[in-house]
Amino acid sequence: MKKLTLTAALLAALALTACGNKPAETAPTPGIDAPATMPEEGMEIDPEFSVDPEEPTRPEPDAELSGLIDSIYAVHPVDVMMLETTAVDLTDADWYPYQTGLDADQATKVDAAVLSEPGVGSQAYSMVLVRVKDKADTQEIADAMLDGINMRKWVCVAANKARVVTFDDKVLFVMADSELVDVDALIDDAATALNVTFAYDMSKESTEDSDIDLPDELLSAPAVAG
Repeated sequence: MKKLTLTAALLAALALTACGNKPAETAPTPGIDAPATMPEEGMEIDPEFSVDPEEPTRPEPDAELSGLIDSIYAVHPVDVMMLETTAVDLTDADWYPYQTGLDADQATKVDAAVLSEPGVGSQAYSMVLVRVKDKADTQEIADAMLDGINMRKWVCVAANKARVVTFDDKVLFVMADSELVDVDALIDDAATALNVTFAYDMSKESTEDSDIDLPDELLSAPAVAG
């Protein structure tokens, strides 16, 4: 029987974990892995401990913007798993730069934004639609989104084509792996679906391989006799 060296085995485990493989299930530890429950009435509680039974409120997507995305998909359906349109919370500085590519100053120029992406799985597809407060800022916001949104923001896949367009007070950004979604066809059909002419239109491509390569240490690690 042969086995990889300890270093090679660890590298393999890390590579698989990074690509979303589910680790082996282990038996729960009593008292630690048990589900959390509300304390019983009259039970003495540490004053530093608190329980909030309500989940944080999730903002509703802007009706106009989500309606426009629905119109685009009616003309050009996108075949990805569990496609969902959600609101971009422009008050959450931990997330909106990742979702829109905008910095804090640029975000103040946006009235509302929505994000349409697969709900599960590593599928390189993202559509972002924003409405700016001042129509004069659309090109600035479009350029910032094209430059700022990471085309490799997923774990094991990447977009190789991104395109951004403006119309009225809106900015539409789409990026995808070309084997999954034809970005140009989608954007062109969006103009038809919305009956608009784009005032500004820019795109970029990435030639980087979307697959994650195993490290040289793993590929060259010798097998040893067990």
